[in-house]
Amino acid sequence: MIGTILISLGIIFLIMITWWFHIRKHSLLEKRLLEADETLLTEPGLKIDSVLQAPQGSMIHPYLIINEDTTNNQ
Repeated sequence: MIGTILISLGIIFLIMITWWFHIRKHSLLEKRLLEADETLLTEPGLKIDSVLQAPQGSMIHPYLIINEDTTNNQ
């Protein structure tokens, strides 16, 4: 009986610790992104697909086709 309780508490403790490290990692990453930390580009534990430089307030529209028909005002 006591063994079952200790195993259950251990499993719950491991889940909580894993969740805490996950949340902490993402919050630190979010903070570094907001601060525009340039060391993120060379961080060995992070995978970087692409880096964009654009003025603040710019928006990225993937798969947006721009041609004369969409840019001409009529």
